[in-house]
Amino acid sequence: MIADRYGYAVLPGQALATPGVEAVLRRRERAGVVWALAGLVPQGVLVAVLLPAGGPAGAIGWMLAVTFSVTAGLAVLWRRARRRERRILQTYGWQVWPCRDQPVKVVSGDGERSRGRRWSTENRVVLLQPDGQSHCAFPPPWDGWDGPGPRGPVAGDEMWFAGDTRFGGVLAVPGGMPFRYVTRGRPGTRKGTALEDELARRSGLMRG
Repeated sequence: MIADRYGYAVLPGQALATPGVEAVLRRRERAGVVWALAGLVPQGVLVAVLLPAGGPAGAIGWMLAVTFSVTAGLAVLWRRARRRERRILQTYGWQVWPCRDQPVKVVSGDGERSRGRRWSTENRVVLLQPDGQSHCAFPPPWDGWDGPGPRGPVAGDEMWFAGDTRFGGVLAVPGGMPFRYVTRGRPGTRKGTALEDELARRSGLMRG
């Protein structure tokens, strides 16, 4: 992996074995199930009752059917993300990366219009190459996520990463928590080694 080639430390064992990580994963998985059931069951009952009624009630039933489909789709996406998060943590050990916090421009529906798009600024954690240049950037792991641990500037300017920086992985504060599943909008163009590609396929980061 690229961290080895850069001479960065790669901690032994699975990232999943870090104390507390498994408990947080299970809590996220349970929360997704509870959220899905709380949204889908009432909607499904109402759709079943209102759709056959026709008229205004039937129209409301159709609208609820659309909402039901959207909720079901979000539940599936959440479940896939949690499954991939677990596979990554089982496949990789933590890589210790130097980093810095940096605001970056991102496309946003609420941002200022420029060059045909709306843009806003968001904070990113930039993983650094040995020469100090940017290797890639991800959202910080403490943004809106659960788990104990510091939230804010990173002590020692280091982050832990499990995964393949060409595609994404799990980013964590040193110590392993809080952690966050992160992906790149566009895969990196660097050609991986045979071992890198094998691990990326095993973790679900790379298809084929």
